[in-house]
Amino acid sequence: MKTHLLPEQGRFYKANMHCHSTCSDGKWTVERLKEEYMKRGYSVVAFSDHDRCISHNELSGADFLALTAYEADVSDWAVKDSRFRRCYHFNCFAKSPEADGREVTPVPEYRDMAAVNDFVARLNEAGFLVCYNHPNWSQQTLDDYGGLKGLFGCEVYNHSAMLDGIDADQEQPYDALLRRGNRLFCLATDDNHDHFPPEHPLNDSFGGFIMIKAPALSYGAIMTALERGEFYASMGPEIYSLYVEDMRLHVECSGVRSIHMTTAGRRAAVARAETGKTLTSAAFEIDPTDGYVRLQLTDREGLRANTNACFVDTLPQR
Repeated sequence: MKTHLLPEQGRFYKANMHCHSTCSDGKWTVERLKEEYMKRGYSVVAFSDHDRCISHNELSGADFLALTAYEADVSDWAVKDSRFRRCYHFNCFAKSPEADGREVTPVPEYRDMAAVNDFVARLNEAGFLVCYNHPNWSQQTLDDYGGLKGLFGCEVYNHSAMLDGIDADQEQPYDALLRRGNRLFCLATDDNHDHFPPEHPLNDSFGGFIMIKAPALSYGAIMTALERGEFYASMGPEIYSLYVEDMRLHVECSGVRSIHMTTAGRRAAVARAETGKTLTSAAFEIDPTDGYVRLQLTDREGLRANTNACFVDTLPQR
C-alpha cells in the first residue's frame, strides 16, 4: 500500500509565504506584488506585513489567492544596539480570510520562554498557523529556539537574508526542533522588501517558495493543505511525487545532482548522479527506529528543495 506524502490528486500551486508591501516596510504595493508574482507563475501570496494583520481579499480571484497574514516581532529590546538584538519573528497565517485586523496581544518579553510559548498558543487559539522565521538572521541559537512549542512550521530558507549576506541555510534549526519532539513543517520564503527592481541581482523576490498540492485554489483548500503538510519547500527543484511503499520512501523530481535523506538519528542516505548526469528519482529504506525522514534535493546550480518531515510512527509497518 502506498502512503502519499503529497496527494495523488489535485494540482500544485506556487506560493510565497513571507512578503512585505508598502503597508509596512516593503517598496511595492500589494497590487504590484500580485502582478509581479503572477508573471512568474505564482498563484498564492501571504501578505505578512510587520505587526499588522490586513486582509487583501479584493486581490483574490480565479487565478490568485491572497492569504491573510502578518509577521509578529518579539525582540530583546534590552539590547540597545540593533546589530546584536535577538528576536523571534513569527509569520502568522490566518485560517480564515476574514481576520479582524488586530494582532494578538500582549506581545511577550523576549527572555520569557513560557510567555513566548503562551503567545504562540494564543495565536493558534485565534485561528493562526505560526511559522518560526529566519533563526540565523535573528541571531538565535538552540538556547533561544530549542524550547519553542506549538509551531506549524520553520523557515529552512529565507531569500532576503541570503541576499543580506547572512547564512540563509536554516535546515539545522528545523532538525533541532524535530529532534526535540516537535512535529512541524518546513518553508522556503522570500521575505521580500523589493528595494531593487525585479531584474536586479539583489532583488529579494522570487527566490524561495513552497509548492502546495490542493484540489482547488480556494482559501479553505489551500489552508487545509498547509495544515496537513501537503507541500514542499524549494529554491528551484521540483518534486512531482513523494510516497512511502513497503517502508521505502520514493521521490520523483526534476533533474538534480543529489538527493539526501535525513532522519532523527545519525542514520542517513544519499543518491548522487554520475558526472554530467542528473537524477529524476530515488528510493530509500526507512527503518522503524528512524523517528522521522525527510529529503533534501540539490540541483547542479546548488539550489535545493526540502520535503517536510514524515514521522515513521504514522506509517503502516510492513
